[in-house]
Amino acid sequence: MKVKALVVNAFTRSRYGGNPAGVVLDAPLSLKPSQMMKLTRFLSVSETAFIYPSRVADVKVRFYSPRKEVDLCGHATIAAFYAIASKKMKNLKGRNSVTMTQETRVGVLPVEVTLKKDECSMVIMNQGSIVVDDVDWDASKLSSVLNIKPGDIDTTLPRQRVSTGLYTLPVCVKSYDTLKNMKPDFKKIKDLCRCYNVGSIHVYTFNTLNKYSLYHARNFAPLYGVNEDPVTGTANGAVTGYLYLNGLTRKKRVWCEQGDVIGRPGRVYVEVHDDHIRVGGRATLVSEQEINV
Repeated sequence: MKVKALVVNAFTRSRYGGNPAGVVLDAPLSLKPSQMMKLTRFLSVSETAFIYPSRVADVKVRFYSPRKEVDLCGHATIAAFYAIASKKMKNLKGRNSVTMTQETRVGVLPVEVTLKKDECSMVIMNQGSIVVDDVDWDASKLSSVLNIKPGDIDTTLPRQRVSTGLYTLPVCVKSYDTLKNMKPDFKKIKDLCRCYNVGSIHVYTFNTLNKYSLYHARNFAPLYGVNEDPVTGTANGAVTGYLYLNGLTRKKRVWCEQGDVIGRPGRVYVEVHDDHIRVGGRATLVSEQEINV
């Protein structure tokens, strides 16, 4: 079976930055999970969004990593709705924004497409409510896994896992240099993610490149077959929510930095609301191809 797939870089306007995602706009109903994972591996992306008709929303979206189906994916949502707006919707001229809904495994979520000069300028998605659980992680164990010193980790912050759809473990380090130079052991990170029942470890620092950013981050998700995710929508949304709930930021609209360390700079826009998080970013189309699955 031949399937037409797009590659879209999310959280950037550059063909060489951000986080690439696969998008299949008119996914055949006969596609099997094994074929979806195969296509994702072929595209060399961390997730692909497969778009289907929905009875309860504008579209149904299924997200596949190279190894499994995931409940929700921020950067693939940004990529998918950028592609939908650019390729499928011809009636946007003269509008400032349009709101659509996506059916996902975590429920029906609204997605806003903002427009500038009749083109998609940003996609902003709703995530779920912020959920935090205490996790008694050990700084010595974490530093060993990340190949940094125990003293490089800020142990004064609450030790919790957090989710707005997918659980991640926030770990704050004290400097950008520590974040940049760490060389994680991905096998041990995978074991640690299983131990703490999280999909990724989100390591961040308040020592940012842009003084207006909330933090700079790296995200490690080998459990999903992605050792390091360039720019991560769900994790940045969740960790911003964690910081807000714990009084570590009072800002409700922030930008998060990620990807610079591995040459894929991207910026994630996050809004904190009383009952949910919104995450957004820019995107750009990189390629279109037909793939035999």
